[in-house]
Amino acid sequence: MAIKRGTTPGFRDARYRALIEILVARRKAMDLTQQELAEHLGLHKQFVSRVELGERRLDVIEFCDFARALSLEPATLVDAIGEVA
Repeated sequence: MAIKRGTTPGFRDARYRALIEILVARRKAMDLTQQELAEHLGLHKQFVSRVELGERRLDVIEFCDFARALSLEPATLVDAIGEVA
């Protein structure tokens, strides 16, 4: 049975925060700066920074681009965040 909510929890959702934490950890493990990731994505550093700080939310296409830029498989990440309570 689906959970009924009045609004989406957005950035407060533990699953979304877990996803961002995974992306940030991976960027750091790859020894990439926000600037380098942004250049690879063809975006401004401010965009990457705002995503990592929780000031901007990724849409599904942006999420896939971020994941692939970090050599991660989007579907695997989706499965992983589904386990976060």
